[in-house]
Amino acid sequence: MSAASLLTAIASAPFGLTANRSMRERIYARWKLRHHADLDTDLVPEPREGSPVRVTGVVQSLDDLLIAPLSGKPCVAYRSRVWAALRHAASAETMQLRPFVLDCGNADSVIVDGDHAVFSLPYVALVDADRDREHSFLARHGLQRQRARFSEVALEIGMTVTIAGTLVLSPVDEPPVDELGFRDLPPPMLQLGGSRERPLVIIAP
Repeated sequence: MSAASLLTAIASAPFGLTANRSMRERIYARWKLRHHADLDTDLVPEPREGSPVRVTGVVQSLDDLLIAPLSGKPCVAYRSRVWAALRHAASAETMQLRPFVLDCGNADSVIVDGDHAVFSLPYVALVDADRDREHSFLARHGLQRQRARFSEVALEIGMTVTIAGTLVLSPVDEPPVDELGFRDLPPPMLQLGGSRERPLVIIAP
């Protein structure tokens, strides 16, 4: 069965099967990942601006953290959804991302800065203490509590993930004089970008 056929079959599964939704998202994210080259091995030492690349590392903060609206978890990105009544598609969805650093160990760190993403992360476990936030989320979207179901993913500091996106090469403004020749320029800072048309792909191993 082709990837497209498998996605169609899973999408037609009955409402309420959270495992099917998670599987569908994981398959789609990994399908998207196949179209991105491994930055550590395929492009170095001359990465090209605009290339679709992927890199694995540990999430580190760069700016103020977000607070996920359903769980209250501090994070650098989240996607929160609510299903109302018997619907396959989410009745409402909120997604937000902040710029952050992906620490790649021995390799250079990468800045990730996008406004849209495809997630394949474990769902956050929502507990009774989150009920007030769920009510606020419903009210914000003009929905009723009856038969509402929620899901949320949150990209937290310290998580190890693989991220795919569009390579952006940002020049460093001030080269260290003692390390570079008179006319030498420092290597550009590596950055991954994402948009609705070409979203970031964020996957937990």
